[in-house]
Amino acid sequence: MKAFDRNYISKELKKINSHLEKQITLYILGGGAMSFYDLKAATKDIDVVVKSEKEVQLLITALKKTGYEKIEKIDEIYLQMKTRAIIENQDGFRWDIFVNKVCGGLTFSKAMASRAQSFKKFENIEINLVSLEDIFILKSVTSRPRDREDMFTLFSHGLDIGTIKKEIIQQAKIDENKAWLSFFFVGLDELVAEYDVVFPQYDKFQELAENEMMEKLILNFVEKKSRTLNELASLLNFEEKEDITKTLDRMHRKSMIIKRGDKFYKI
Repeated sequence: MKAFDRNYISKELKKINSHLEKQITLYILGGGAMSFYDLKAATKDIDVVVKSEKEVQLLITALKKTGYEKIEKIDEIYLQMKTRAIIENQDGFRWDIFVNKVCGGLTFSKAMASRAQSFKKFENIEINLVSLEDIFILKSVTSRPRDREDMFTLFSHGLDIGTIKKEIIQQAKIDENKAWLSFFFVGLDELVAEYDVVFPQYDKFQELAENEMMEKLILNFVEKKSRTLNELASLLNFEEKEDITKTLDRMHRKSMIIKRGDKFYKI
């Protein structure tokens, strides 16, 4: 598949600016952002986030005026990623457009927006590059070709691990229906295995993922009916009750469950 460098992308942005009816703000992530950070020579598409449906419509209208056509049949992987629209020109250059939710449902948080670097300002477009740490997170929860390769490039360049940990923990709080800590660790584990890297706080990320999965299993069991400690230990195949007791105590402190008598209930 043909790839496009930063010069090509910059020219496309200028074209689109001239066809916009009102001002919009774009946050560029993925390979497009990496090309502007000089971490990638070229990319096959540009992933962008906007914060409102109105901005999506303005962007799509401008893209169509410059010769782009909307792809109506979206591959399942992009539906899973919550892509709002995919639009492509005759050169084969494609825009993947997201609104607030990105890469499978991660929230484009205020913290992510605040970390983004101001890149360029045209008359009708303000362009920001998502931070390297947040691109790393977004890459970790997807499984498209070269995602792990990009993660290795980002890791090799240098990342603030504390920022990554804080954001992925926050994402888990924003959407408790998704196992974001576990999804992140799966991508991280694949990176470590494939590229044989020593990732700072790897054990801590593993612990966070394991705790999350244990909590979700327990919630699933107590949602159906109240359970005693012995019942939960049996369901989870725990011979020793110390670890599950720690998990239950933690869940109680987080107001996820409540104990009445010898039984645990979901709040």
